[in-house]
Amino acid sequence: MENIKKARNIILSSLDCARLRDLLITANQFGSIQSVLLQTLEGELSRATVVPPEEIPPYVVTMNTCVHLTDTTTGEEMRYTLVFPNEANLQQGKLSILSDLGVAIIGFSVGDTVELAFPEGTRCVRINMIIFQPEATRQFDL
Repeated sequence: MENIKKARNIILSSLDCARLRDLLITANQFGSIQSVLLQTLEGELSRATVVPPEEIPPYVVTMNTCVHLTDTTTGEEMRYTLVFPNEANLQQGKLSILSDLGVAIIGFSVGDTVELAFPEGTRCVRINMIIFQPEATRQFDL
């Protein structure tokens, strides 16, 4: 499973960007995560527009954002909170940033559709709604 490479305009908070860069350093040291996934995240961080947390628009997916998604092919609806790997628990709806879907949605906005490549074909997932975003409620320490 690998993200399709496309020029993507994403927005990240400076706080998320710093934490994600630290995560990449740790993950690369321990080598427990697929290197393709780490490279994809690194690419996203490199091309992102980075702004102070208080300037993040309320419709952008950030870390600890709860988001409602739809698979545009199957119509399957999903609700996840994007979290760091140590908090991940899919049964509780906590999606790791170090997953294909996590890397695909970080920094994107409501209304965007992201493409994911799977062995069985490409899946498109639309970001329908932000249910909760820490920056919108000025919770910069989550």
